[in-house]
Amino acid sequence: MKHVKGILVFLFVVSLAMAIPRPATSQTIVEDFFKALQGGKFSGSFRFSYEYSDLQQSPAISPAHGFNVQSRLNYRTGEFYKSSGFLQLQNVSNLVEEFDDTKGGAQKDRDPIADPDGSRIHQGFVDLGFLPQTVIRIGRQEIKLDDERLVGAIAWRQNAQSFDAVTVTNKSIKDLELFAGFTDRVNTIKLTQVDLDAFWMFHATYSGIKGHKLTAFTYLLDAEGDPRDIITYGVRATGKISMIKYAVDYAYQTDWNDSDLDVSAQMFNAYVAAVINKMFSAGVGFSYLEGKDDKDDRPFDTLFSTAHAFNGWADDFLKTNGGGLVNGLADYYVDITVKYMGAKFKAVYHYFDTTDDEVVKNFDDAYGDELDLLLVKGLFKNVKGLLKYSHYNERNSSGNYAKQLGLLGGHDEDVFWARLMVKF
Repeated sequence: MKHVKGILVFLFVVSLAMAIPRPATSQTIVEDFFKALQGGKFSGSFRFSYEYSDLQQSPAISPAHGFNVQSRLNYRTGEFYKSSGFLQLQNVSNLVEEFDDTKGGAQKDRDPIADPDGSRIHQGFVDLGFLPQTVIRIGRQEIKLDDERLVGAIAWRQNAQSFDAVTVTNKSIKDLELFAGFTDRVNTIKLTQVDLDAFWMFHATYSGIKGHKLTAFTYLLDAEGDPRDIITYGVRATGKISMIKYAVDYAYQTDWNDSDLDVSAQMFNAYVAAVINKMFSAGVGFSYLEGKDDKDDRPFDTLFSTAHAFNGWADDFLKTNGGGLVNGLADYYVDITVKYMGAKFKAVYHYFDTTDDEVVKNFDDAYGDELDLLLVKGLFKNVKGLLKYSHYNERNSSGNYAKQLGLLGGHDEDVFWARLMVKF
């Protein structure tokens, strides 16, 4: 946090001074400031969540049951010389806590659910808009880039993820959005904080081709006391041609700064779907994350992604965040989505294979497969219900190898969620 504090204070003072027009009396400034505070808007939400998880990894470990509620209270100020502020208070209260909360607490004899209870300021930032077509955001904030495959908010978990950061978004060039950001602290879903020396983000999106978006990005990660010093370069294309929608991205990762490793890892994702009358879609996809080639290499690191949204909802491959999946991952999947009378049903089937077997010989078998099911329905105005189920099926001998390597834990798994979301 040592970098960000000084930067935040300096930028806020300088930017605010530039934003206030001259001449402006101190009395006028004070009056306008309090008008902005009083002219703001409150909002909030409650998210009730029940989760059942059965890892089936050991007779000594019982299935997990958890029921909790996420409460959020938000306040957005009115505009003050083209600037505004936002504050989001968050609390997660576990009403039924028969699980390991992954934070070092009790219940180690039960399966994990990563929802520790507690309160914090999830977001608190100032948006400065004194420059044309530009927003400078200073403070604690969620950062969601592209589909959140590399940088996201992990909003599925009750605590979510945010960053203490400075970000700049510029739209002064037609059809081009430029984004740059810096952070040295991550506020994690476990209510802990991870300090970094620096994480720089550079991102550009071009939307001048009707129905399509092209993106290029560079992320530079300098971790404290960690071999995780890497640069990630990538490109992404999304769009729709008639009834066919697609998303393709490629990223390359190499070592940087203080790293003693010789990193060379790739990620490739492709998805194509046919959409019929906005009511039905069917798609196929492939996700490739390169593993470790030798002792001086590292697997591809998906950085600070919303990993739950990718490679199966049972969350057996979360070690892609941090570059821990030694033998890599090839995820082949198909899905169908049906929307009818305000409800959405989605089914996804995954087949998971390895990509590398040089580090651990003879480990070139498939990990397993998975079936995911989702039903979401609006019940009343600002009230929505959700049911979600995931079954991971381990294949053949991969369990023994996975258990030894700490990749998956060696197990089949069933997970079920039921949620009620209320906004006000």
